[in-house]
Amino acid sequence: MNRLSLKLGTVFLVGVLVILILAGSAEASTNYTVKNGDSLFFIAQRFGVSISGIKSASGLAGDEIYPGQHLVIPDKAGSGARYTVVGGDTVFLISQRFGVSMDSIRKANNLWKDMLYPGQVLNIPVSSDKAKIVSRGASRSDLNLLTRVVFAEARGEPYEGQVAVAAVVLNRVKNPDFPNSISGVIYEPGAFTCVDDGQINLTPDETASKAAQDAVNGWDPTNGALFYWNPATAQSKWVWSRTITYRVGNHVFAK
Repeated sequence: MNRLSLKLGTVFLVGVLVILILAGSAEASTNYTVKNGDSLFFIAQRFGVSISGIKSASGLAGDEIYPGQHLVIPDKAGSGARYTVVGGDTVFLISQRFGVSMDSIRKANNLWKDMLYPGQVLNIPVSSDKAKIVSRGASRSDLNLLTRVVFAEARGEPYEGQVAVAAVVLNRVKNPDFPNSISGVIYEPGAFTCVDDGQINLTPDETASKAAQDAVNGWDPTNGALFYWNPATAQSKWVWSRTITYRVGNHVFAK
């Protein structure tokens, strides 16, 4: 083989490698900038994901998009969720919170380093069940209602305990034994004390708002609990027959 052939062969191999690398990067990328003529339908078809998945991952309330807008394209295996980094967060802690691997978070966000900063928005690849919760909890009015329940039922509790209360509401939404909407679950007769005594109408604080959003984004410290109670005040013996999954602050959580 002469030198020219060797050079051509080398150029060919380098070209193939570049194409493969670029293809792999495109597949792993979760960001897309809307172009003229784009629609959610065509973008979903292009990436092989659902329209609802793109809307959920990108925080879209409707179907309207505009040129230059940045969308998050979820992984094909799930619709994903969005999480805003707060002080003290690390990739490890976030991976533990959502029950996903650190590598999957790095890949979904093209992270080359594990350095995060407050306010940074991450795409969290979540399971299909959690994706359904994100979709159902996307309504602004529902999120506001969930926030008010968290504040009324768990203000003064540890932060994870406030997230846990919101998670119970969302777990009931996807359980066939309960109403299939956030408002339906919360206003089910006798379900929540704060509805009966009117404390649901109190103005919630920022902590309750963040706790509700974290639960909507997929964080469930309770591991699927459907009930919670305060052992010091609970009158029902029936609740103690349930399988306890989590304890925090003044509350016990169970399935």
